[in-house]
This record gives sequence, structure tokens and C-alpha cells, in this order.
Amino acid sequence: MHSGERASDTAVEEPPGNSPRDTGHYTLDVVGGRRGLPGGGLHIYLTGDLLHPPMVPDSAIWSDGRRWKQGAALHTRRIAELAELAAGERVLDIGGGLGGPARLLAHDYGVHVTSVTNSAAHARTSRILNASLSPGPGSVAVVLGDGQRALPRGPFAAALSVNMLYQVRDHRALYRRVFDGLAPGGRFVIDDWMLTSRATEEDVAGLAAHFRFPHFARTHTVEDDLLAAGFPPAEVALDLGHVGRGPMADHFERQMWEYFAPQVISDWPGDPVESPGRPAYGRLMIEQFVEAVNTTIRLYAQRRMTYRRILVRKG
Repeated sequence: MHSGERASDTAVEEPPGNSPRDTGHYTLDVVGGRRGLPGGGLHIYLTGDLLHPPMVPDSAIWSDGRRWKQGAALHTRRIAELAELAAGERVLDIGGGLGGPARLLAHDYGVHVTSVTNSAAHARTSRILNASLSPGPGSVAVVLGDGQRALPRGPFAAALSVNMLYQVRDHRALYRRVFDGLAPGGRFVIDDWMLTSRATEEDVAGLAAHFRFPHFARTHTVEDDLLAAGFPPAEVALDLGHVGRGPMADHFERQMWEYFAPQVISDWPGDPVESPGRPAYGRLMIEQFVEAVNTTIRLYAQRRMTYRRILVRKG
């Protein structure tokens, strides 16, 4: 892809032997659809098209819901800085969601991002949003596929995996695909919530009940998995669990109810008892989301969960 091309102008081959396996879990997203971002769900109220939490140790951001999208963008930039992104490089974004981070990287760093998702809903929305990009030094293209089976052809200068490993059954298979697709010296940054050795099977079951998938990375095995895929020992391993134990714990629930709930309830009025049959209810959605995230906050507090940012480099 050449400088100035838009994703909509560029045909992207599906990876060889990789018939896309759409999980379907974002397909019936009436919430995101109503806000013009199908597949984004409730997260689009919080961080727009970025779809990951603002895991930054900044109480001013966490205490002001209006700034959560700004915090998620800052989070993305810190990943980019650790990955040493430089203009003109090819970058692989694995689990790209609606493509918000990829578009930010293309705009701010002038890189050419190939964004891979296993969700047809995410791919469709991302491509629509990409089509509105103004020509610039960077670009974004979208591939629908399963990274455990195949990834787009390299070589890539860098690869990023943000907040998505809990949906990946075979982490080692994914890491091997990444290793094979990187150029010599290529950087791979994993940025994700992870379970520690203190986590129990009950903890995993509780998380899966809220978040559907149980395949969380483990702090005590992630580097072994990377070594098994061919990477050398990690150059950087940052622990951001203090964000979950600190400003996130201090401000999350209050901001959900004081800032976000009025918007969501206004968009989705009604009561599941008095008005059965409506596709979603604002208050119920907020209650369920707060319960889910509070589950993670308790695990952060108990040090059964943490948040890691890891850099490895292909030799």
C-alpha cells in the first residue's frame, strides 16, 4: 500500500487457508447500530471506536467520563511508542475491533496498518469508517480472519495485540503466526488484562459469565508461550495493575452512573418487566456492565488479575 491510499481503495487478500470464522458475538448489536457503530456495543458510549479501557494511571481522566476516550487514545499512543512505530512501516493490528486504534496510528504515526478481526460486524463497520479517512501518510486495511490459523502476509515491522487474548483459545498458535509474519528485528507488543497465579477456576468461570470467553493470558505462562513461538525473552514487561487497583477502582462506578447512565437510559428507556420484548434497556445494561467490570476490579484488588504490556523482538 502506498502513501496516501485509503483502505477503501486497497484490495486485501484473505490469508491463505484462512476461511474466516466469524464468532457472531457482535452481529446482533442493536446498541452500537443505533449509535452508528455496529459491533461496538455499550463501549462506544465510553471510548467511541477505540473499544479498550483507558488503562492510564491518571485520576483526572478516570474521574471525568468525558475524557475516557482521550485516555483510551493516550493508551494507544503509549503502545505505539513502546513498539517504536515509524512512518512508512507496515504494522499488523490483531483483534482490531472497529479500527479506532488502527486509524489513530495511521494518522498520528504515518504507518500502514493491516487490521485483523474475527468479527464480520467489526470488519464491516471498520471498513465504512476507513472509507471516510482523508488521504494522508498512513493507511488502514481490514482483513476478516482467525489469527490462530493464519495472518496476512508479511513482512511487518511491528505487530500489536490489544485487549483481546481472552477470546483466543490457542495463544501459542497466534504467537507463532505473528513471529512468522514479522521482519527480522520486528517488534511485537501485547497489551492485555491477564490472570495471575492466584486466580482460581471459579474466577475464570465468573469472568466468562460476564465476558463470554475464558481464554485469558496468564502472567506466569505468557513469556513461556512467546518463547515457544520463537521469540527471545521479553525486552520490556510493564505491569499496569495499579491502574485497576487505583484510579479505575476509585472512579469507574461513579462515572458510569453519573455521566454515562443518563445518556444510555435516555437512548434506551423502558423496563424489562413492564415492556417485555424491547431489545435493550438502558438501566439494565448499565447495571450488568458495572457488575462485570467490578468483578475485574475485585480481582485487581486481590492481585488475581493484572494488566501487562510486553515487548518482544524477533531475532
